[in-house]
Amino acid sequence: MNDWMIIDSINTKPFSKMVKKTIEDMSPISLTHKSTTGKNAKQYQLFDRLKHHTMINKVKEIISLNLKKHLGYKINNLKLLSAWTVLGYKNTYHTLHRHNSKKNHVSSVIYLKVPKSDKHSFYYLHQQNEEIFCERLNPKEGNIFIFPVWLWHGVYPQSERGLRQTLNLDFEYEL
Repeated sequence: MNDWMIIDSINTKPFSKMVKKTIEDMSPISLTHKSTTGKNAKQYQLFDRLKHHTMINKVKEIISLNLKKHLGYKINNLKLLSAWTVLGYKNTYHTLHRHNSKKNHVSSVIYLKVPKSDKHSFYYLHQQNEEIFCERLNPKEGNIFIFPVWLWHGVYPQSERGLRQTLNLDFEYEL
């Protein structure tokens, strides 16, 4: 399997409003055995509430277009597998993790909010020939990161105040 990372942009305002409204009456999940770490972190499972939401179609469209443009994949039947949001404040981070190892699954991370000082916080490991490299990315509000679910990745501890919020969506696809 080849490792890859695609970065695009998306208008986050409607997604931020949707997520805020969705989590209003929800409790955050327990972070035990999750990659999200830090006493100031909150994570909400959104799959049941978003699986049929029309805004997910916009993300599907962006993923399909990017997989075709960058990898030559013609995607059929992009199906949402999981959805969650993470609200992180100072000292929040994500340990190195991957979502699963299935071949036709893709992850996406939409940065809804990013503190100004949050530089090079997202990192991922990729293999080129026999060597493994660690790449660091500087997420910005409106970025959507698209990558295979088997890609090892994480987020460094947030060093300053402010909210870092992501909407995370995993999909399954057919070629």
